[in-house]
Amino acid sequence: MKLIKNWKELSQVPPNDKYKIIVDEDMRCGWIVPVYDEKDDENDFICHCEDKNELDTKEFYKKHIYLSTHTFYGSQYKYSTKILQEHGFEIEIDNWDKEVK
Repeated sequence: MKLIKNWKELSQVPPNDKYKIIVDEDMRCGWIVPVYDEKDDENDFICHCEDKNELDTKEFYKKHIYLSTHTFYGSQYKYSTKILQEHGFEIEIDNWDKEVK
């Protein structure tokens, strides 16, 4: 399992057959999106879901998972790791709040 230490490393994780990760390094956030969605010029993404016009907010966020600015902090890194692994990424998010020894 590869340890991801920052947003730059997270942006370099290759897509799998269903999902990819899109990162906005300036804003320090990102998305897990279907592999057919694409990054746009504003570090966001363009949704290409076949049913995008019928998706309500809840359905949209089931297919597009937001990775908040807290992804690497507190207990959020555990949740982020779990969600990424559930979507087929064999990675672990680093904890920026861990004690330095």
